[in-house]
Amino acid sequence: MSGPESLTSWVHTRMDEDDTLSDDAQLLILAALDGHQALADLAGYTPKPRPEPTKEDEPEPIGAFLKRITVEGFRGIGTKTQLDLDPNPSLTVVSGRNGSGKSSFAEALEVALTGTTYRWKDRTSQWSEHWRNIHAGTNPRIEVTLAEENVGPTALTVEWAPNADLEDATTAVQRNGQKKEGGFASLGWTQPLQTYRPLLTYEELGALLQGRPSDLYDAISTVLGLEQVTTALKALDEYRKRFTPLETKVKADKKAVTQDLGALDDERAAGATKLIKAKHVETEQLRQLATGTGGETATAARLRALQEIVFPAKAECDEKSAELTKAVAALAQVADRVGDGLQRREALIDAALAIHDHDGDQLCPLCGTGTLDTPRVEELRTERAQHKHDMAELQAARTAARNAQTRAVALLTVVPPVLSQDLPPQIATEATELGDAWATWAQVPAGRLEIAEHLKASGPVREKLAELQAAVDELIASADEAWGKVAARLAAFADDQEAWAAQESDATAAKGAHKWLKDNEIVLKNERVRPIAQEAKRIWAGLRQESNVEIAGLTLEGANTRRHVEIKAQVDGEDAGALSVMSQGELHSLALALFLPRATMPESPFRFVVLDDPVQAMDPAKVDGLVHELLRIAKTRQVIVFSHDDRFASAVRRAPKDVPVKIYEVTRATNSTVTLAVTFSPAKRYLNDAFALVKDEQLPVETLRRVLPGLLRLALEAQAREVFFGRELVKGTPHDDVEKAWGAAHKTRARLALALEDPAKIEVWLDTKYRRRALHKANAVHSQLDGDLVEACHDVKRTVEDVKSGAK
Repeated sequence: MSGPESLTSWVHTRMDEDDTLSDDAQLLILAALDGHQALADLAGYTPKPRPEPTKEDEPEPIGAFLKRITVEGFRGIGTKTQLDLDPNPSLTVVSGRNGSGKSSFAEALEVALTGTTYRWKDRTSQWSEHWRNIHAGTNPRIEVTLAEENVGPTALTVEWAPNADLEDATTAVQRNGQKKEGGFASLGWTQPLQTYRPLLTYEELGALLQGRPSDLYDAISTVLGLEQVTTALKALDEYRKRFTPLETKVKADKKAVTQDLGALDDERAAGATKLIKAKHVETEQLRQLATGTGGETATAARLRALQEIVFPAKAECDEKSAELTKAVAALAQVADRVGDGLQRREALIDAALAIHDHDGDQLCPLCGTGTLDTPRVEELRTERAQHKHDMAELQAARTAARNAQTRAVALLTVVPPVLSQDLPPQIATEATELGDAWATWAQVPAGRLEIAEHLKASGPVREKLAELQAAVDELIASADEAWGKVAARLAAFADDQEAWAAQESDATAAKGAHKWLKDNEIVLKNERVRPIAQEAKRIWAGLRQESNVEIAGLTLEGANTRRHVEIKAQVDGEDAGALSVMSQGELHSLALALFLPRATMPESPFRFVVLDDPVQAMDPAKVDGLVHELLRIAKTRQVIVFSHDDRFASAVRRAPKDVPVKIYEVTRATNSTVTLAVTFSPAKRYLNDAFALVKDEQLPVETLRRVLPGLLRLALEAQAREVFFGRELVKGTPHDDVEKAWGAAHKTRARLALALEDPAKIEVWLDTKYRRRALHKANAVHSQLDGDLVEACHDVKRTVEDVKSGAK
């Protein structure tokens, strides 16, 4: 029910039913259940095949019974003393007054198994000072003999050198036929001792419900194998938190950078903000913005265009103005000299020459009195040559004036388009003023001299441009300074965002896995605690006897520091909190009801349960109830109870029994000499009853002769069973095999044979007269017993002693 395979199977089933759980989250859950290493090496992790559900009829794991506890020089025991136990399902009571040494056996067993005792865990100084026996504590030694199934006798030894401290013990394990091994690690009991702790002292019993609420929770969680879930949850939480610092940093930086960007009147900031707020952050674009490698913005381009505006220098304007003025003056001078009349006379001469060339000598076509003859034509040709030189000079002056005008006008450029574009408000005024001044500058005057004069008025435009460009430089410097402070953080954010994007899916899976396991933890715990809760309720019902407190339910609640076991109770049918309404005796009984299911779970390797003084605070009715429950448990477990309270031993003696029961009486003499005597055992009980019947003078002899054989037979078989079970289980024979062999021997003779080392020698063994007579008289159950009845009882008694001692 509580093994790791069934836990993993439970988780598999629950995950299959949840469509919202991603495959990655499922993988994380399975890795966490496998342990920290699997989660740490997730890339190389392959989930184990899904385990098959545990079958209810599967056998219990191999376990061990207690055969013997031998103590020397420890606590109340001086010289070497041993407590022999029947290593099979049974109830053994070790009874004795306080100080008799009985609890020293219990403490010795606890020290051998756990290295300490619960009784002394909070009293370290007393324990460390008084654990050696005052009479024979030089070389303390504890030896616990186990009967391990399929192994045989196994000895656990704990020894101390004369001056060694308690924690300096030398421990060893020696299995049947094997070499002695140092320490107890080979038993593999470290975790089971915590999970299925088979030992319970009075102090632990009292503390079980009076300690911290988490203690009982942890004890039950451990026995259910739920520490695997707790460990997995912790591992998943640690794994999930690996992503938290980067995620938290990215979120915090995103908020801070966004705020900083919002405070900037910068197109880059607006673009970065848009990128940051996008569902999918384009980190490369952010990085380019931050580093300035992604191209300039429109505003940046306009500012750059403003910086690149060039206006004619004053010297150039003055030069072109002077050039134009000079050209105009030169043209005026030539024009005054040549004039327009010269141009008309030149045209008239050209016409006269043309007429002469066509018609020859003749009278002047204009005046009719002069002669247009060859001499005159030659004169005209000479005059015309002189006129042509003058006209060329005039044309040159005109061309020079036009060219000077063109160069001058070229300086009167139109207003740069950027001045009319959308510009930052910080420079809007300067840009407007420059635009207006430039527009005036760009207007070309009508006359050349006006143009030359206009060139001299370039100063205002140049000043406005200088002011604007200075403002632009300042604006760019200020913006770059502000942007630079954010850009570094923006670039770092882009790097972190990129790293987070690579991890985000893993982080989401980790969150989902942790949340799913956490949500299902309490469901799992209470599903798995239900059998223990039901068994605890059943045991409590047997223990509470006359109590009016009824346990109504038991659940595991809360988590982390608020984890606790919720025990619901009803008092006379009304709901109440169990712990608040119970007496001390009831609390002890409830603690037992919670302990016993844990200690007797099928998965436990311990076939024994040891209780030390469990009835101190109980009333007689609860003692009877405890005996009844322990006898029930003794059908499948070896139950050993140490008690100084005579009520317990008395209740055992009078209780109906269908399991082997043995009672030891422990006494302590001078010098810590401890002895044990069997005061009650199945064989002794039947013999005592037989002798009592024989002495009963009121019982008819005929009836006595019919009843007595049955008691004698029970005495023989009880002793034979004790010897057979003890020997075979110590040898390592599985308990089921021993039970089958005993069940197959139907007759008393066959059962006596099983008690012998060599069953085939039963006839030889029976050759002793009283043994054969004892068997004959015990077999007279279907007929009247003849002969002397007292002698028959003595024959059986001697035979029982022979079986017990292993007499040949």
